[in-house]
Amino acid sequence: MFERQKENQEEKQEYTASDKAYEEGSKLYYDACKHLTTLNTGSILLLVTFLEKLFNNPHWKMLVAISLCGLILSCILSFMSMTNFAALVRDFGVINPRDLKTTQRIFNWSLLSFLIGIISLVVFALRNFYS
Repeated sequence: MFERQKENQEEKQEYTASDKAYEEGSKLYYDACKHLTTLNTGSILLLVTFLEKLFNNPHWKMLVAISLCGLILSCILSFMSMTNFAALVRDFGVINPRDLKTTQRIFNWSLLSFLIGIISLVVFALRNFYS
């Protein structure tokens, strides 16, 4: 068993420049997912604060639902991306390019749902601040 691990370590040290670039890119995507998850949770807390403290009779309540769903979906997709990128870095010697593309697509959907959630939150806040 230890010989197999040693062989795998030797194989992993024979990276090409593009292999190293993919590995570093996956690490950067992982960090971006981590930051996006932090932004999502902070935005959810901001939304709850808006509802609880600032607006007694809010207008356009549907934006709250859209924002909350977008932020929660983004948080879930970001977490899925983080686990996938971590697995890609762990198993980097045997990476399947299709797995990398799928994980990047999940991350892109996470970004899109985050933007939808934030835009809904901003429109909701502006509508209720100026009414």
